[in-house]
Amino acid sequence: MLEQDESVLRELSKSCKDAREKVRLLALHALSKGHAVSLVAEIFCVDEDTLRNWRSSWEEERGLKDKPRDGRPPVLSEEDERELKRLVGENKPQNHGVNASVWDCSELVKLFARKGKIVSPETIRLALRRLGGHYVKAILAYSEACERERLAFARQFLKDLRGKNNAIVLFEDEMSAELSARKGYGWTFEKRLVVQAPQAKRERLNLFGAVGPFSGEVIQMTSGESKADAFVRFLRKVACAHSRKRVWLYLDNLPVHHSRKVKSFLEKHGNIVLKRLPRYSPELNPREYWHGFLRKKLLNNTSFNSLGELTGAIHAFTRRVPRAVVKSVCSLKPIYALAK
Repeated sequence: MLEQDESVLRELSKSCKDAREKVRLLALHALSKGHAVSLVAEIFCVDEDTLRNWRSSWEEERGLKDKPRDGRPPVLSEEDERELKRLVGENKPQNHGVNASVWDCSELVKLFARKGKIVSPETIRLALRRLGGHYVKAILAYSEACERERLAFARQFLKDLRGKNNAIVLFEDEMSAELSARKGYGWTFEKRLVVQAPQAKRERLNLFGAVGPFSGEVIQMTSGESKADAFVRFLRKVACAHSRKRVWLYLDNLPVHHSRKVKSFLEKHGNIVLKRLPRYSPELNPREYWHGFLRKKLLNNTSFNSLGELTGAIHAFTRRVPRAVVKSVCSLKPIYALAK
């Protein structure tokens, strides 16, 4: 019977894409040409019983494909994955005796180990990705924040916008920067990505700044200290930039913003009005997003030799960023979303 299939086996072996099946078809084609079983087995490096089994499979099923295999059972069962999704969705490790604020792979590995299930961090990571999880930087939500104050601020902000009469809207905040690079993200072919951060240069620079979420304007000033005198100098810079216009400057509740020196300056410059953000609500300040953008694009990946070099780099970077990008980064969406 095999001899009658010689042409069929020849054509199938030519068109077959599976390497293992192709070898079997070629071996049977050789048998169909009248070659001895011992010779064909030697040529294809298989034993004679295997060759006879291939022949039987062909005669019975007219095919030589690999049969489906059960495969290795998954390390995490469906029940385990449901539990994993529930744990991450709940995000309360303390309820399970874990001293952590959020779940990461190592903490989940320890939790499963306590339950008698030994899994690797990579198994957890792949399962979470398969379940639709995302590994992202956590956003702090301050328990001291008052939702009533936050809602009142958002609604008042929208109300003020409707009657601002060409007032300039700016959001102010301060940050500090070091000469040494911070840990950032980057590509490497090694197991670890090491950033050289000389600790002898730990000098810090204070940056006062304001952004206009509607105009894309950035006003900023660097200083060696962050006291009232420095803040007044920054206010003077804002006053010079908008000497003939009314400015609404939104800012947080740092004590320096309430100092006598600041109040004295405001009495002489009535065009600048300070408006307070709700307590513990940095996500409502667009300037905070500018700081994150500055760190990600410049500070996290660069070391500087002096405070003067750091100052120049910050100002040069700011000048290069188009106003359209500033408006995109410094979004008011959190305020709008809260006011709905």
